[in-house]
Amino acid sequence: MTLAGFVRLGIAGIFAAAFSVAWPQTGTGPDSDSSHSINAPGHPDQSAKQQAVMPPNQAPDKLFDLPRLKESRASLIGGTLDSIDRLRSRFVVRPFGQGKVTIAFDPRTQFVRGAEVAASQDMHRGDRVYVETVLDGTAVFAKTVHLPKDAAQGTTFGQIIGYDAAQGSLTIRDQLSSLTAKFRVTSKTTVTGAGLGPGALVQISFLPGEETPLVREIQVLAAPGSVFTFSGRITFLDLASHELVIANASDDKRYEIQFNPAAIEAAAKERLQEGASVTIAARFNGQGYIAESVTVLSRSTE
Repeated sequence: MTLAGFVRLGIAGIFAAAFSVAWPQTGTGPDSDSSHSINAPGHPDQSAKQQAVMPPNQAPDKLFDLPRLKESRASLIGGTLDSIDRLRSRFVVRPFGQGKVTIAFDPRTQFVRGAEVAASQDMHRGDRVYVETVLDGTAVFAKTVHLPKDAAQGTTFGQIIGYDAAQGSLTIRDQLSSLTAKFRVTSKTTVTGAGLGPGALVQISFLPGEETPLVREIQVLAAPGSVFTFSGRITFLDLASHELVIANASDDKRYEIQFNPAAIEAAAKERLQEGASVTIAARFNGQGYIAESVTVLSRSTE
């Protein structure tokens, strides 16, 4: 065999070997695997599986996720929503007894209305609520807020400036907004406390939705002529105008009280100053409180 024939034979052998290797990968015969060219229903391409995006890590994010609340005994606080600060995620509850409590909330807080799930947007000033609270650091935190089942009922606090029992009309000035509002009173309206009339401080529960809301309940908190006892520290004193402000310890509120210096004993008058602890018996006259007696208990130590 000549050299040229030997070379042609070698080249032919190389092509035959290459063709035999490539054939199983592209063939369509009965022994070939069709999944290499067309994906069968229910059998996704393996290369696509490898290129698929992996699911994100489902573990809690220590940076963004809120920590779980510590397991501790919850305290139940019932009262009226005095104010809601949605920007700072906190609200103030005025307990049915006395005082005020500031309570924080966040996405961990559960809001319920009866057996239904509610949201923080369902809270409204004046609502009567029950809050299951726990300590979150130094803050009182709302674990669960139970909203009133009767979502249509509203509550407001203010002073009566007009009342006509025959016509069933009631007009009050809201304490927080200083706006006047008119209500309708019927024989089914429940009244607790004495002295319902102009000048009285009241809390009312009503059914909104009408032009003149219907009052369901009226609580008379203070009527003109009523005498109240305040005990706490003087935070402001003006001897010239005969006026002082006391931080009442029982409800954590401040009251402006007018007093007559001539009615205060000389020894007590010398100790009457800002920071002093006092007990004052004052009469509500429909416009404010007038001191009938002032007892100075101690001198400020600050």
